[in-house]
Amino acid sequence: MKTRSASSTSRARWRLWRRSTRLSATELRPVLTGLPPLIDERSRVLVLGSFPSKQSLAKREYYGNPQNHFWQIMGNLFTFDPVALYGARTAALLANGIAVWDVIGECSREGSGDDAIQDATANPLLSLLRDHPHVRHIAFNGGTALRTARIFVPDLFEEGSVEWQQFPSTSPRHARLKLEDKLAVWRQLRDWLQGSG
Repeated sequence: MKTRSASSTSRARWRLWRRSTRLSATELRPVLTGLPPLIDERSRVLVLGSFPSKQSLAKREYYGNPQNHFWQIMGNLFTFDPVALYGARTAALLANGIAVWDVIGECSREGSGDDAIQDATANPLLSLLRDHPHVRHIAFNGGTALRTARIFVPDLFEEGSVEWQQFPSTSPRHARLKLEDKLAVWRQLRDWLQGSG
């Protein structure tokens, strides 16, 4: 499991605090609200992003940017059409034990980049896990999702019954890895599901 020193966590908190206090009262941006969790009693793995993109919020769909690799990867792993209607795709995820949510529930942001997030409030992730004890694994979709969770929901990492791992971001902004390379890592989700019975 990955670890992070107290000093690096403090620096991250300081950067987020500075971003959250950078604007004056007359310049405050509207508060954005994320999407509800996609989860049911069949879910065994929770995929956590940081916060939905501008396109996702407009569509009210997870990973609504067609350039994001999320649906291509999930479709490949669980053999469904990645460009099917949104309802069919989310049904396929749930049928295969995959839940989706974000670390941040509300924030201010200009554009879609994670680096533009300010005034963030976390989603009640611990409550979600208590309500869905069958979720045994958390897949953080990228480093920002993991770092944000460490800052806002540190108790999440005290949950000994939940295994977690950082996965390559599916965002088009993270083009360092090719789709095939990302897919190779994301296959861990199938291993988790097969091991959970």
